[in-house]
Amino acid sequence: MSSKKLVCFYTEGATDEVFYNNLLNYFRQLSRSRRFSVECVKKSNIKGIGKFESKLLRKFKNEILPYKKNEQYELIVFLCYDKDVFDFNRQPPIDRKKLEQNLLNAGADKVIHIVAEHSIEDIFLTDEETIIKTLKLKRKDLNNVSGTGYERLKKLYKGAKRIYYKGEKVEDFVEKLDMQKICCTHCSLFQPICDVMFTDLDCSYKK
Repeated sequence: MSSKKLVCFYTEGATDEVFYNNLLNYFRQLSRSRRFSVECVKKSNIKGIGKFESKLLRKFKNEILPYKKNEQYELIVFLCYDKDVFDFNRQPPIDRKKLEQNLLNAGADKVIHIVAEHSIEDIFLTDEETIIKTLKLKRKDLNNVSGTGYERLKKLYKGAKRIYYKGEKVEDFVEKLDMQKICCTHCSLFQPICDVMFTDLDCSYKK
């Protein structure tokens, strides 16, 4: 197998895309070399979990697979998505095992699932202080909302007379999040990214 690695991140929406871009930048700052340990990184927003089986596979074959044929890269695919559509849906939008197998059959060397529990908004809510400060709310406002992470964040935005757009207009909010706190809390979730992307990561919470 080739020693050169290409890593491709597929996200289901713009919210996830912004977050994982921020996450990679944070990890890169923690690395002693300030760079990835892989030769090539590609990112793609699929714009909907339901498109993972069709659009994602097509993009992989057309945009990523040629790297393996032409330059002999090892291809590592990260699938980043929320778990809630599988928890509360009797008919899940995709067959995750089938998608993984299709990617492997098409030429991927490894497929890794990064699944937010239950949604990316639940991860955001790990950093409650930034959310309160950004929306100019009080602690009691946070304690008075219930539901899923997405529902809670939507209600908090409404309380601040703003609208939370899932999938867009999140850069200013996400970029203020305390990534150290989030990574400490969700270390096991992001560990596979650390293991693939870095060989010199210097962080106290890395197991």
